[in-house]
Amino acid sequence: MKYNYFLFDLDNCLLYIPNSKDYFDNILLETLKQGTTKPIPERSERNKFWFSGNSYFNYLKKWGTNNFHDFWKCFDEIDFEYRKILIQKNEILLFNDVKSVLEEIYDANKKLAIISNSADYIVDFIVKKFNITKYFNYFFGLSFDKDQSIAKPSPLGVLSVLEKLKYDPKKEKAIMIGDSIVDVYAAKKANVSACLIRRDKNKYLDGYGAWEYNPDFVIKQLNEILNF
Repeated sequence: MKYNYFLFDLDNCLLYIPNSKDYFDNILLETLKQGTTKPIPERSERNKFWFSGNSYFNYLKKWGTNNFHDFWKCFDEIDFEYRKILIQKNEILLFNDVKSVLEEIYDANKKLAIISNSADYIVDFIVKKFNITKYFNYFFGLSFDKDQSIAKPSPLGVLSVLEKLKYDPKKEKAIMIGDSIVDVYAAKKANVSACLIRRDKNKYLDGYGAWEYNPDFVIKQLNEILNF
């Protein structure tokens, strides 16, 4: 393995979230119902919210939500409760290949981190629940009291983690592995390699040619990164 640092997204990279588009849209819907008196926007408009980056607040204002702190606090609380229920039902779980791959990278004395747009306390709960804490040097998650502008596709989370791990780009190599365009964008903006994992074969059927940033690698199974 030529890479010294392996940075992982959490949801649908390491952790299976069933019907993830509907899952997160349902949380968004529930949060909006609790925080706005305006009509709930159509699904097509809600979908744009996830890729809005630093301009997410424009959507919330348009939808009648001006207290961003309360919005994210409510969103995270609903997300956490949903996850606990689905974990109890064994519907949210680690992908089968995760622990063996993490073990091999860990044994090779590489540095590992999770960089997630989920709340930090949710990330903490997940890694403890599934007994993968020991493999990682650092965990990065968001929360209602953090600046949401650092969420992926912003590179700030990636850069923050690499700084804490004392990454030296002149001597070392880092790679970000995730299932989404936002993971790829965050990695490339941070000047590290980007690996898109396509566990869902029906995702991104149109390819990546229209993306502003393209992945350096595209894989179907996590163990493929052991060849990097």
